Amino acid sequence: MLIIMERLISLEGLSELFELLKQEYTVYGPVIENGFITTGRPESLSQLPSGFISVEEKNSYSISEGEGFFSYPRPAYPYKRLVHPPEYRFMEIKKDNGDLDFKYVLPEEKIAIFDIRSCDLRGLAILDDVFINKNSYPDAVYSRLRENLFIVAVTCTSPSPVCFCTSMGIDLKPEDGYDILLTEVDGGFIAEARTQKGTEVLSQIDGQSVRKEDFKKAETRINKAREKIQRKVNTHKLPERLYAKIDDPAWEETGKRCLACGSCTQLCPTCFCFDVVEENDPVNGTSCRVRVHDSCFNPSFATVHRFNIRQSIASRYRQWLMHKFAYWVDQFGSFGCVGCGRCITWCPASIDITEEIERITD
Repeated sequence: MLIIMERLISLEGLSELFELLKQEYTVYGPVIENGFITTGRPESLSQLPSGFISVEEKNSYSISEGEGFFSYPRPAYPYKRLVHPPEYRFMEIKKDNGDLDFKYVLPEEKIAIFDIRSCDLRGLAILDDVFINKNSYPDAVYSRLRENLFIVAVTCTSPSPVCFCTSMGIDLKPEDGYDILLTEVDGGFIAEARTQKGTEVLSQIDGQSVRKEDFKKAETRINKAREKIQRKVNTHKLPERLYAKIDDPAWEETGKRCLACGSCTQLCPTCFCFDVVEENDPVNGTSCRVRVHDSCFNPSFATVHRFNIRQSIASRYRQWLMHKFAYWVDQFGSFGCVGCGRCITWCPASIDITEEIERITD
């Protein structure tokens, strides 16, 4: 792991980092809204949910008091909407003297994420493969948004009770994918810059040299956090085990409980399906094409030539879970799940994906 610069900064230095980013970027980060921790646009460091935690279980969420500055886990909503917007007008068409003028619209806003955890960071890396790295036709909109993104990651020392990221091979301290990484320790924050952009920003902030004992303190915190993660998924030959159960009656049992609401797909950091709709204005002779999020749970999603190949809810749930833990491996060489546990917390039917995998593959 290549670290260009590292230094120990104070809370004042952390605030200075936040303000520096605001000068060039629109800053997004965790905030408290309507009683839960979600992604938003904090105006200052003080608006982060410092001193709070989220108490999560199946179909259950509340916030309570916690310890430390980065006391909270990942927010309820992932950051994927910053690079894969829920709705985006990507093409405008105008009629001019009988000819059609097509204009491709690319985003120009520069965005900084302040505080992203390992699970969501891996989610972005997975989307990178989907839209750019392992795509024969790289997505221009996603690519532009990704190019304009500055990332301040945070080592997670406060996982939620629904998290199972370690089962998916994700460490609480991310190894890459960020410009600056912050790790909270007694007496301050270890700041590590991994990119040239990160180094240029971090070099403007006063700090001290990081000592060996500071890293030891950080590792002690991380080890304690790892012990808090109780949910597990056995990923050993998981695609093969799932393929062997593709016609198992267990899917029908889940289908009777699932509401096909699509909550899990909207909250998942890696679900990327979208539809394209045409919005026409015949009076002014204009039209535009808009990308909107879609879900494999939608009744019309699998309609081919007016025939829906997945008419039952059970078949849609099977498609979703199989894609995350089997098909995705065939497509991209990795699992499509980061173990953030959001789908467990926000499922109105209290379906726990870790329990479903164990039950189906048993």
